[in-house]
Amino acid sequence: CVFALIIALPHSRSMMWLAIFSPLIAFTILLCTLVKLRSRTFKCDVLRVLTLVLLKMKSGRSFRQSLSETISECDTHLRSKLSDLASSVAFSQQNQRLPADLFVRELFDEFVEIDRHPHASVRRLTVLRDKLKVEEDFRRRSGQVLARLRAQSFVMSGLYLAVWCFMIFKFGWRENVNSLSLSFALFFIGVLWMWVGGKRLKWKV
Repeated sequence: CVFALIIALPHSRSMMWLAIFSPLIAFTILLCTLVKLRSRTFKCDVLRVLTLVLLKMKSGRSFRQSLSETISECDTHLRSKLSDLASSVAFSQQNQRLPADLFVRELFDEFVEIDRHPHASVRRLTVLRDKLKVEEDFRRRSGQVLARLRAQSFVMSGLYLAVWCFMIFKFGWRENVNSLSLSFALFFIGVLWMWVGGKRLKWKV
């Protein structure tokens, strides 16, 4: 892929570096997207697990028993992650390494408090479940806004690249190397901000 870009693009130092680093940047973006997608899927699974645990607890089971039974009914991957979390909760009084993931650490803290205060376990678990449900609903709505924004960025990128290539073949690369390179760099920064920085905005959904 890198050699194909080097051959296809006009020969210059800036285009050579662009051909080298473009696949790396694309791979990094793809990897980050997959990690975030798995994290979001895990949060949705946890939300369903909490709902099942609440139903079992309301039928008279304890928190640990309800959690254990619900985990045993999950798929292999989710069962492995939740089993580790349940074991950490069961041995929370011992010195254990806390989970690195912020969301898992939040679950761990809440589960420990629920396990230590059985008289308020249903209420605390209901509050946790409702909190995650509100966050997931907001994330879904904001994701719809970002999806429309990113779809527009694909269209805009296609139009820009078409005009950019037309300028190269019509007016030449060597004569306009500085202007074309600066234009591409600014456009790339704008698209990168749209994909990365746009998630930090407070959307009204």
